[in-house]
Amino acid sequence: MGVCDSAYQTLQRVFDAAGVTEFDYAQGYEVMLSMMETIEVDAAQSADPDHATAQGWLKWCYDLRTRPEAIMYFGDHIAENVFRTADGQIHESLVAARDYDRRRFAALKQDHAAARVINGVRIGDDGAETWERVDPANAALAVYEAFIWHDSTTGLNHRTDSIADAVAFNAAQAKILDAIDAAEAAARIEQRITDESGVFSVWVPRAER
Repeated sequence: MGVCDSAYQTLQRVFDAAGVTEFDYAQGYEVMLSMMETIEVDAAQSADPDHATAQGWLKWCYDLRTRPEAIMYFGDHIAENVFRTADGQIHESLVAARDYDRRRFAALKQDHAAARVINGVRIGDDGAETWERVDPANAALAVYEAFIWHDSTTGLNHRTDSIADAVAFNAAQAKILDAIDAAEAAARIEQRITDESGVFSVWVPRAER
């Protein structure tokens, strides 16, 4: 549970002294209080500053109540049908949370696609303009006299006669899409678990996507 190598040996002595096989947080804390001298000797050998004193061990033991890995390790937890997506929204099932995430990122990509549009401008002999959606990766950009795109962050249209500027805008937009993809890949769905007393609730990641 993220502690130094001697942690489990020390805890085992605590559990043995308590005479229990299932950890009771309050009882364990009281047992540790009665073993301060022994724990102080063990703690002095720790390379972890947080566990170098008996007081540090007491704090660690007390904090176990709210650590999800501890609650689940000792098997006294209740997994609830309550799930939280990375944006803080709460859902009543894992299926609903997954569907919400799928729709959320799909909407972001759709908005991004609309904001990424670049129009090539052809100017006729009479000065009339014709706008055509263009792909900046296309080598035929030289046939256009100007380029126009919409900046979704400011609500303004931008116009340039520079092919390089149009290509640079498109490249910047591609990075935004990459960021959305990365955020979707990293987005976690967490499930709420509560200890059997009903006092402490914590969130744990659900690996399934």
